[in-house]
Amino acid sequence: MVGGLTMTILHNCRLISILTEGYHGEFADVVLEHGLIDGIYPAGTAPEPEGAETLDIKGMTLLPGLFDLHAHLMVVNQDWNYLMLRPQNQYLLDCVRYAKEYLRLGFTTIRDCGNDYYASVAVRDYIADGTITGSRVITSGKILSPTTKGNSSFGTLYKEVDSPSEMIKVCREEMANGVDFIKYMCTGAVLNLGGEPGAMVTTPEELSAIVRAADSLGTYIAAHCHGTRGINEAVKAGVYTIEHASYMTEESAELMIKHKTGGIVPTFSMPYTLVKDYAGNTTQEFIDKSRDAIVHMAASAKLGAEAGVRVGFGTDLDLKNMLEHIGIEFLARAEFGIEPLEILREATIESAAIVGMDDVCGTIKAGKLADLCIFEGKPDEDISVMSKYPLYVFKDGQIFRN
Repeated sequence: MVGGLTMTILHNCRLISILTEGYHGEFADVVLEHGLIDGIYPAGTAPEPEGAETLDIKGMTLLPGLFDLHAHLMVVNQDWNYLMLRPQNQYLLDCVRYAKEYLRLGFTTIRDCGNDYYASVAVRDYIADGTITGSRVITSGKILSPTTKGNSSFGTLYKEVDSPSEMIKVCREEMANGVDFIKYMCTGAVLNLGGEPGAMVTTPEELSAIVRAADSLGTYIAAHCHGTRGINEAVKAGVYTIEHASYMTEESAELMIKHKTGGIVPTFSMPYTLVKDYAGNTTQEFIDKSRDAIVHMAASAKLGAEAGVRVGFGTDLDLKNMLEHIGIEFLARAEFGIEPLEILREATIESAAIVGMDDVCGTIKAGKLADLCIFEGKPDEDISVMSKYPLYVFKDGQIFRN
């Protein structure tokens, strides 16, 4: 990290119109001050007070800071024995490392959708107070789930709850441990041994109860949902975000519009790596389930966007694959037919809106947070640009150089 000056002027930035507000040119000078975007000026016209730091961006593309709305900081590789058996101190250090690497990749905000020991709560707080460097973290804690096949695959990560009457107690426990939102399992999972991703594992009554419990505590439910019935019942119960959303239908989209669902968060990266067997030890069960899920997930993402449902950007990916296959979520979405501009919208303004941050970030606009990243090339025309590290990342105006 470098910086320390209160003002930074970025000269000759290339902007993308749909990700920029209050300015209509393709090239601009962007002034950052006190952690905010202070102004956007035609290229070559920004005022330069004495002592300001200046950077010539040379026509490279300036993007808003990226979002990953379905991260797991504790998943640093796909060695499941290591992940489940490591001691707590290593678990926490792994989360710290992943949060730091996320920032280097241009992700200024991530949402952790399940971790043990409330490690991401600690990481969130230490990043917020400047003790450690990393992406801004929004986090759940343990994953709440009905008792079902495959939960034991993840050790003590799951907290099982099996009746509507228990929902308020477990939600209170999670909130008392400092989480920002509640993660709940509505259907089976690809990575649960023996689990059926399409099968609904909860009941409408339990869904309604956990939504009411979360609402009473001032938070929301992010529900793991692959199957159609689970998606539809979760939406009708008032679940705020549908994670994965693999087997959506037109009825699902209509219900989301009717019930004002916050959005869906497809996660292409994890099933993509499993189908490709990047780890070299993927079980055939996981490969088969992933191959079917990702095709339907792509169809669901397109269906949702066309219907007016917000589509967020999530990866569900381990750190090893994140670093060895940089930009994999961007590339996978493109491979399955999503246009580059739409992918960039999903990774920025759409995700910011889903988590209620679109008033402070998600686009390049005077007055918003100086959360930005600079890529060499034109990702709106060629999404493969996102397969390299950004040259610069800014979070709250602080400069991080790769």
